[in-house]
Amino acid sequence: MSQAALRRASARHRPGGPRRSTLVEWSILPLLLLVSLPALAADEELEVLLKLPTYGEAIFGEVEVGAEIYPSTDAVNRVEFYLDSRLVGVVETPPFEMAIDAGHQNVEHHFQVVVYDQRGEAARSSVWTPSIETDEEISVDLQQIFVTVSGGGRRILDLKREDFAVLDNGQRQTLVTFERGDVPFTAVILVDASSSMRGRRLQIALEGATSFVEGMKELDQTKLLLFSDRVIHETPFTTFASVLTVGLAGLQGEGGTALNDHLYLAMKRLEKRQGRRVVVILSDGLDVESVLSMEQVRWASSRLQPVMYWIRLSDGRENDPSAKIKSPWREPASHERELSLLRRTVEESGGRIEDIDRIEDVDKAFQWILEDLRNQYVLGYYPNSKSSRNSPWHDVTVRVRDSALEVRTRDGYLEPSRFRGD
Repeated sequence: MSQAALRRASARHRPGGPRRSTLVEWSILPLLLLVSLPALAADEELEVLLKLPTYGEAIFGEVEVGAEIYPSTDAVNRVEFYLDSRLVGVVETPPFEMAIDAGHQNVEHHFQVVVYDQRGEAARSSVWTPSIETDEEISVDLQQIFVTVSGGGRRILDLKREDFAVLDNGQRQTLVTFERGDVPFTAVILVDASSSMRGRRLQIALEGATSFVEGMKELDQTKLLLFSDRVIHETPFTTFASVLTVGLAGLQGEGGTALNDHLYLAMKRLEKRQGRRVVVILSDGLDVESVLSMEQVRWASSRLQPVMYWIRLSDGRENDPSAKIKSPWREPASHERELSLLRRTVEESGGRIEDIDRIEDVDKAFQWILEDLRNQYVLGYYPNSKSSRNSPWHDVTVRVRDSALEVRTRDGYLEPSRFRGD
């Protein structure tokens, strides 16, 4: 048996488990003196050793792994690398090496390599790496704050890292990341398609949503969700405007408006998306059909932290007494409270309400939102503060050196480690 096979036998055991004894057949040792041929002989056995960091070492982040193969790499057809039983890479030519990202959790890992020769036969080698034993672990998540700074009627785009101060529950934070400009986002455009949007109004609204997608960058993605008292139409997340218009021919607005229910649905659609999350609402905001309250929607917003924009079709109706309607779910006073909470939710997310009196102005509103997203600062930090015992909420305040400037950002977040459901 080769030296590689002996090392493989010693490495193929779980930390803390018993080592397997290996019987050495001394009669085959002279074979080690033979010169390897490009192809394996019929009676030769392919052997492989998985090369990893020092045995017994806990693995975090990126690690280089490689396969040591005997008797000849010329006889190898492909090499597969696995992490915790999941295929993470295939290498077909020497050197049979690659980088594997093991993540940053303090857990045990199982690394494995499988080598196939030209005959289709396989050889395997594996190693378990341990976790670090600790008395206590503290999980700290990177918080990203998206900030818009303006002054004198224009956005301020030339600030530096040292111009910002971030307070988390009153404690000054150290910024570990600082970006500005075109940070990719994932958005849901939530379009009211109730009977009040019937005909030309709905068509113009969809044209505005399409122009928004046409102005996105390569890494941005958007989903279109049309709703009334139910979901009327929903697209996949896409970068292409043409995908948003498929199946919309002849679509007419119908039914009542259930804005709360579908705003909650829009946030749930974003739940598994990484990075900057955005919800754009196009509606008059008069919700008469929702089962969910805005308090429930606000709870989801606190956890998922999307930036919200509301293109509000006011038509002068907000202060009109006829807007004080009654529905099967709520009295007029409750409807007024729901509208007030919707406004607060949008503003507290770091977004903004764009009032338009005419549906023809919807395209301009969509372009303003796109421009706002393109000109935000992104501040990242690891919180050094804790929430109170009675509440998982963190208050966040962002300040700039010039106190005359206006700063718009999310007002806080729920501590993930203490969150226990919607």
